[in-house]
Amino acid sequence: MLLMLMGTQWYILFNVIAGSQGIPSDLRESAASFRFSRWRRFWTLEVPAVFPNLVTGWVTAAGGAWNASIVAEYLTWHGVVTSTVGIGSTISQATAHGDHPGLAAAVTCMAVVVVAINNTLWHRLSALASNSFSLSK
Repeated sequence: MLLMLMGTQWYILFNVIAGSQGIPSDLRESAASFRFSRWRRFWTLEVPAVFPNLVTGWVTAAGGAWNASIVAEYLTWHGVVTSTVGIGSTISQATAHGDHPGLAAAVTCMAVVVVAINNTLWHRLSALASNSFSLSK
C-alpha cells in the first residue's frame, strides 16, 4: 500500500497545482474585491476551479496504482521471492513462470475491472467536472 501511495500521490498533486495555477486572475481579484473569507474563497472559487484537474489526477493515479500493484505484490530481492495475494502478484508470477494462459486470464480480469471502473466511476466524475465545474463556460 505504501509503494502504491508513494507512486501515485504525485499525479494528484501536480494536477491540483496545475488547476490552481490556471485560475484566472480576474476571478481571484473578484473574490478579493468581495472580501471573501479564506474558507468561502476555497469553496466557491478554488474547489470548483481545481475539480476537473483533481478528477484527472485521480484517474491517472488509479492507473499508476494498477501498475504499482504489479510491482508491489511480487518482489524478488537477491533471489528471494516475496509475494502477496492479488492481481499484480498473479500477473507477475504468471510472467515469471511462463504461464501464458494464466497471464492472459489475469490481464483479462484486470482489464474488465478497469473498464468497469472507468465506465461507472471515472466517466461520471469526468462528466460532472466538465459540466458543473468548468471555467470555460
